[in-house]
Amino acid sequence: MKSELKGILSAILTPFGKGGTAIDERAYAQLIRSQLDAGIHGIVASGSTGEHPALTVAERKRLFEIAIETASGKMDVIAHVGSNNVRDALDLARHARNVGVDQMLVVTPYFDRLKFAEVQKFLDKIAGIAGGPIIYYDTPSITGLDISEEQMVVLKRDGLVSHIKDSPASFTRTMRMLSNPEAPTVLAGSDPALLAVLAHGAPGSIIGASTFIPELCVELYDRIAVDKDLPSALEVWARLWPILNFMLLNGYVPLAKAGSALRGLPLGDPREPMTPTPADLRDRLKSILDKAGVKTLAIAA
Repeated sequence: MKSELKGILSAILTPFGKGGTAIDERAYAQLIRSQLDAGIHGIVASGSTGEHPALTVAERKRLFEIAIETASGKMDVIAHVGSNNVRDALDLARHARNVGVDQMLVVTPYFDRLKFAEVQKFLDKIAGIAGGPIIYYDTPSITGLDISEEQMVVLKRDGLVSHIKDSPASFTRTMRMLSNPEAPTVLAGSDPALLAVLAHGAPGSIIGASTFIPELCVELYDRIAVDKDLPSALEVWARLWPILNFMLLNGYVPLAKAGSALRGLPLGDPREPMTPTPADLRDRLKSILDKAGVKTLAIAA
């Protein structure tokens, strides 16, 4: 598995046809090409923004295949293989390794609150299939796990985890890990902390909004991580944050799909139990996008 990751790594949406009965493979390939054209550094297939709980194992495997075929080695492809069913997670990891993904992202089974020894055992199986350490998806609000900085150091030391998609409830541990060379590499995984974590030295991020506003996210990364120009980064953030905040308050995935459609790349509605964005929220989103200077995407056929 790839040990160095950087830049904006999009947890991309999963397009569905009418009624949500099947994946729209053509739209998925178009989405990936639009990410490439916008300068996105990598994509995460079948992540949370990609509605992984609503996908079958076969559908998730197909997303891995399309992502590899379409990216053609031009950007990193990360497969999210997490599941509440350990057997499914291991099956997905084997398929991801077979199709040649660059890295794997995994959330631990999230119905039961696991003990740390159980987390280690699970990650050891995934890393064994992957052939090396993987990205741990840390999201305590979903898993109920609050893994300490010291435990994260153990996961890295034991060769299980190289990176962490950091989506914590508190960012005290985040700041400590960013300053700890023995901890896994932090990738910003929470929209509100995106600028702060990149400014503190994280090499990249995994968020979903870059699916439909990729150029703004790439611009933020370039200003803060490449140019080290905080004033310019704050100007970009002033345009980006109202969009992120509106999504966080009003339905992240449905609004990401509505935003993509507004920009000229319709990806269908989310699958149940989520519902499409109401017209009034869609109109408010359009106003926010207009104010931020977000235009129609140039979509390759």
